[in-house]
Amino acid sequence: MFTLIPYRRYLSSPTGSRGSLMNDSFFRSFMNMSDSLGSNGFRVDIREKDNAYLLEAELPGVAEDNINLTVDGDVLTISADISSETKDERQNYYYSERRTGHVERSFNLEGIDQDAITANCKNGILYVDLPKQKPVPEKTARKIQIINAPRLEENKDETKSV
Repeated sequence: MFTLIPYRRYLSSPTGSRGSLMNDSFFRSFMNMSDSLGSNGFRVDIREKDNAYLLEAELPGVAEDNINLTVDGDVLTISADISSETKDERQNYYYSERRTGHVERSFNLEGIDQDAITANCKNGILYVDLPKQKPVPEKTARKIQIINAPRLEENKDETKSV
């Protein structure tokens, strides 16, 4: 489940100014999602329980109708369309703020019972319950007992003569 590694373009750029002290990740804003998630990401926490994983995705201000969860192959994709606008008009004062876009993240479902995945959304957090697959018992060698009985072919000959 934890096989995805984020790609950070600034670390692989040969012409980038990696030598700058202010370019160090320590000095970047903790709230800057584009650093660790790209411009189309959102924060996610994954917790392991005894028989499942609990994925918590932060999607503040996103209506439940605008969140999509899909499973394709062994990949869970969470995507959301964000569209919000805030306006405040008063005498000699005008405030307007818009937020629009599409965010999306994908997760490997290896070892997850895909048919039993459930999700709910509360207070801007999407909770996805990912039940672990039950372990398949390994087939072990077994001894077959030899029974002293007539072979099946001999039984067929006896029933024909009757």
